[in-house]
Amino acid sequence: MRRLFGSISSPAKLIITVAAGFALLGAERRTAAQTGDTTTFQTQQRFLEEQLRPLIQPEFQSPAAEQRFLCDYGALLRYNAVWLEDHGPAGFAPFPGIPGFQASRAAHDFDFRPWLSASLDGVHYGFIRGQLDFLQYHHGDGYRRNSDWRGPFVDLGFYRLDVDQACRVYGCAEVERWSADLTLGRQFLFIGRGIAYSLVADAVSIDWQCGDWAGLVFGSQSIRHFDNIDRSVPGFTRSDREFFGAQLEYEAFDHHKPYGFVVVQRDRSDESPNSPFQEFDYDSEYYGLGIKGEALFGRGECGVGIQNLAYFVEGIIERGESFGFGATSAIGGQDDIRSWAIDTGLIYYPECRTKPRVLVEFAVADGDEDRASPQNTLLGNTSGTKDEGFLGFGFVNTGVSFAPLLANLEFVRVAGAMRPFDECCEWRTSNLEVGASFFAYWRPEADGGVSDVRADKPGHHYLGSEVDLFMNWRISSDTYILLNYGVFFPDADSFTVERSRQFLGVNLTWLF
Repeated sequence: MRRLFGSISSPAKLIITVAAGFALLGAERRTAAQTGDTTTFQTQQRFLEEQLRPLIQPEFQSPAAEQRFLCDYGALLRYNAVWLEDHGPAGFAPFPGIPGFQASRAAHDFDFRPWLSASLDGVHYGFIRGQLDFLQYHHGDGYRRNSDWRGPFVDLGFYRLDVDQACRVYGCAEVERWSADLTLGRQFLFIGRGIAYSLVADAVSIDWQCGDWAGLVFGSQSIRHFDNIDRSVPGFTRSDREFFGAQLEYEAFDHHKPYGFVVVQRDRSDESPNSPFQEFDYDSEYYGLGIKGEALFGRGECGVGIQNLAYFVEGIIERGESFGFGATSAIGGQDDIRSWAIDTGLIYYPECRTKPRVLVEFAVADGDEDRASPQNTLLGNTSGTKDEGFLGFGFVNTGVSFAPLLANLEFVRVAGAMRPFDECCEWRTSNLEVGASFFAYWRPEADGGVSDVRADKPGHHYLGSEVDLFMNWRISSDTYILLNYGVFFPDADSFTVERSRQFLGVNLTWLF
């Protein structure tokens, strides 16, 4: 089980009042939902975070034999410039705080994260990282305001006990075929492919391995200042959800690793102000099976099959209960959730000098024909019917410009990457990697909406296509440059505004 620790920055926020929400009831469903949507921008921010996360995860060092205690500190400084085209139909009503779409937006994000770590006897580890972030839009480009301070707050902060090492050092038990880490505090956790659950949260987790089996067990609480995934909840800029999860992996095979998991989510979020005509609780459970590995059979490197070809397959069933549109405990009650999702792909690593890799991925998440918005309760499932829309609490790369949630969505992705100067130029340029991805998108339920409300014409499955380009360059051990460009081509049968949409992101990161 591998867990990467990082951060998720909060996106620009949008306030939707109860009065505005219920004014939508009399309007045409998709036109009403169009105003002021920032879900795409939120997903774009998460995409950039996930790119950076493996580069800035904490690294722990055990103290030397003659030195029991080890302490380290540093800081991360990040500058992120974003430009995106935001074409879309104008809102049907000028509600305060709910902007319409415009031709383009540009923003500058300045992010400072100081950190401190300590370890004792190679057994006890502590890490804390703060965050102070300033988001500045160009004049008139902000969704709610032109600048926004986020923080200061604790980005990550946890204590970890290496249980098996403690038994060795302190002589409390024999350790042969097992290991375990107990972690308490604010940490990044994910299950499976990260579709059902992939979040920074306040959690207690146990990561363990025994013989041919390994797994993760955790209980977590969402961070209150993170946005609610349901953006129709009054006061959605705060979230209160509880998660309980477990994953079990079988590691006896040399080239294949099957696994299964379960995640239980309970919504404790309160509306602010309270809504007497609509309840928003969304309680869900996720049951997943998956396998990942290499296309080889047998033992060791002499297995039979296709060398350098990796694969992954994961299927998820979602169950639970949700409130339909206009339902409360007294009127309508909760409806059953019955949905599913699948993600599968192949990754090929040719034995070439430039270290190329090629990926083909297919993913699909069930949708509900009643839902104009797959993640929101308002304009969501029709009360009294099954909620068939899948909604996870994780992340999947669905493109950087269109950037929809994996909800009522089906896509094919073909991607490739390489290091063009590997082993032929100065070491600094040898770390430069370039790549491209092509996406084609559909919605399983043609009459249902996707998270990008600009897909406002129901009745057609095909949504469009996208081309993404990227460059990652580790100039030195402490300096990184990430460039991302994407252009999305909407299909005229699904989008009223069929103009292409572009996204450009430039990220500079310094580690001190």
